[in-house]
Amino acid sequence: MEFYAKSFQKETITKHTNNLLTRLDTFKNIYQSLLSLRDWELLEIAVRYHDVGKVDSVFQNKIRKIIGEPPLPQVSSYDIPHNLLSVMAIPFKALKLDKDESKLVAQIVAYHHERGLLPDKQQIFTNYKDNICPFKKEVEEQLGILIDEESKASKMNKVERRILPSDGALYYRYILLKGFLHRLDHAASAHVPVELATEMAVGSYVNKFFQDHLKVNKKPLQIFTEQHQNHHLVVVAQTGMGKTEAGLLWLGNKKGFFTLPLRVSINAMYSRITKEDNINFTKKGKEGEEAVGLLHSTSLDYLYDQEEGDDEALEKVHSQSKEFANKLVISTIDQVLKFPFHYLGFEKEYATMATSKVIIDELQAYDPKIAAVLIRAMTMIDKIGGSFMIMTATLPGFYYKALEEELVSSKLPLTYAEFIDDSVKRHNVLLHNQSIIDEAIIEEIHSYSSAKKILVICNTVDRACEVYEKLKEIDAPVWFLHSRFIKKDRSHLEKQIIDFANDGNFGIWVTTQLVEASLDIDFDLLYTEMSTLDSQFQRYGRCNRKGAKSIDTTNVHVMTEDVTGVSKSQKSVYHYDIYDSSLHLLRNHSAGLLLESEKHEMIKDLYDEQNLENSNFLNEFRTTLEEMKNRPHYDPNLKKGKAQDLLRDIQQVQAIPIAFQEQEEFLEKLAEWRNAGSKEEKRRSRNAIEAYSVGVNKYRAENVGLSEVEGIKGLHYIHCDYDVEKGLNPRSESIFI
Repeated sequence: MEFYAKSFQKETITKHTNNLLTRLDTFKNIYQSLLSLRDWELLEIAVRYHDVGKVDSVFQNKIRKIIGEPPLPQVSSYDIPHNLLSVMAIPFKALKLDKDESKLVAQIVAYHHERGLLPDKQQIFTNYKDNICPFKKEVEEQLGILIDEESKASKMNKVERRILPSDGALYYRYILLKGFLHRLDHAASAHVPVELATEMAVGSYVNKFFQDHLKVNKKPLQIFTEQHQNHHLVVVAQTGMGKTEAGLLWLGNKKGFFTLPLRVSINAMYSRITKEDNINFTKKGKEGEEAVGLLHSTSLDYLYDQEEGDDEALEKVHSQSKEFANKLVISTIDQVLKFPFHYLGFEKEYATMATSKVIIDELQAYDPKIAAVLIRAMTMIDKIGGSFMIMTATLPGFYYKALEEELVSSKLPLTYAEFIDDSVKRHNVLLHNQSIIDEAIIEEIHSYSSAKKILVICNTVDRACEVYEKLKEIDAPVWFLHSRFIKKDRSHLEKQIIDFANDGNFGIWVTTQLVEASLDIDFDLLYTEMSTLDSQFQRYGRCNRKGAKSIDTTNVHVMTEDVTGVSKSQKSVYHYDIYDSSLHLLRNHSAGLLLESEKHEMIKDLYDEQNLENSNFLNEFRTTLEEMKNRPHYDPNLKKGKAQDLLRDIQQVQAIPIAFQEQEEFLEKLAEWRNAGSKEEKRRSRNAIEAYSVGVNKYRAENVGLSEVEGIKGLHYIHCDYDVEKGLNPRSESIFI
């Protein structure tokens, strides 16, 4: 008799379990020293027993109905999660498990699926006795294990009180074992390897890139990170120091996660690292790229656009990244660093940190609440045995002070370094007591556009729209990029601005802070609204990036009047007190050359803890950090998706401009989705539909009209105009910046 684990390809429990065991052997060979010999044995026991509960006739008959096979005899009809029935099958005494080991194995198996509240005990016992025990002999023969003949209350006692940090060393054993079981189970279910390209070392590829292509010596930052691979690092470095290579050299031969704040930056880095004419850290397997993974909310769409291969293969490549299989994963923070929220199932993500090194790039791009979560994440990474590096252009001193206090008993040295080079002079800055939409400024921008690459950065999309329209009115060569474009248009524009920055053409790009962080673009002139200093200096980094252009005349123009996105309300783009201090500090600088060391000192003054005492900015950071240190575990209402939203700190929904509802091309995509027969076809069709969507704030979007797309959960229509040239037009207050 066959007992099925999944309806897909009629996979049996035996086959699925053997797939886990194969991956366990691979995983153990790579990370042998991470667990004791006994804990590897406990993990194997958990693997062998984790799905025994699926023998339950109730579960089997659900699958048999789908695949068209006759039902099994079903005495008890309670619908009990299989993971709890699996615990009933474990013969703890026969396996000679002591008290702690019994609790570990019981909870690892019981919670390898997190389903919130436990069902009635008697129902669990009844289903096990009536629907599984009659098949005892077949189960033992097929799985090669012994199973108990009766369920016992003592087994549920091992499960009811969850293992917590107060349990000391047992807690960290539990995190690793449960997290690794999740990884093995999910990889086996997705039919992808648990680890890929294990023999490859990204540091070696970077060294080869220096030797064969760049043919230059490494910069001081790069030498420093390579020499401190066994340290936690916090590095403050200006643009142009070679931070990407520095981070990869620090990773060396270890598994790594490289996080950045913006998807466009992540896509560009993925391309740069894997390209043959660049770092060339790549390994092509039968499904596609294995060495480097890509993880963000639209990463599969990017793969469809960029990579050659059939959809099924690309989805497998994407699954490998989602299961953290690649040697290097380039990601947004919400994909890999949400474990401080202790959401249900957080152990998978957290345990992976024990085998990995993590890079946080551009910390200054996150608001103080998110920064506090990241500081907490770094502390937890240290405790589980991983390591981290923070690379940032600017760093509030109290962020580092908090990190030092949290890591007072760190497993690795925490090392801080600054890399500021005044020999590279990049920016000649002039403040204008004018608005960026003043006629004189618009004319001035236009006057340079036939011979210069000009970047205009506004604080809000609405203001950027105004600038763009004024430049169009006078026939300026102008392009437009912001966050209100639908996915397929935005993807095209992001590629276009990168190409423009590297080709021989001239003209104007009007943008928002979307282009601030980690985007490898270089313009001749920058016109920008005033913002907070860390934001300002990131913007300056998109102009004369390498310091190779003349700075005899002004190349950075800052507008300080009629500035958008700044107020004392909660809707303000920037913290008002930080903005106000920034403006004061920048005004104190005499117009002209602005050295990197001067920028650095301004940031120190801006974020001086004493100066910020009682400010909203500092209070948000402190309050959030304290909350994260005291967050409860296993909240039944906090699942992975919600934790992801908390880390993004947004209430965002995907919305399709209502005009597409009548367009034939879009209606064809909807019809394909409704007629799709398999999960894969449904997923592909949904991706095609979501190419017409844009992320909007749910509550603000409701002000202009938001309605659900019939039949597609989580997708909405937004009732406002859309223009392929200018993007979404909400015709009311801004719904996006």
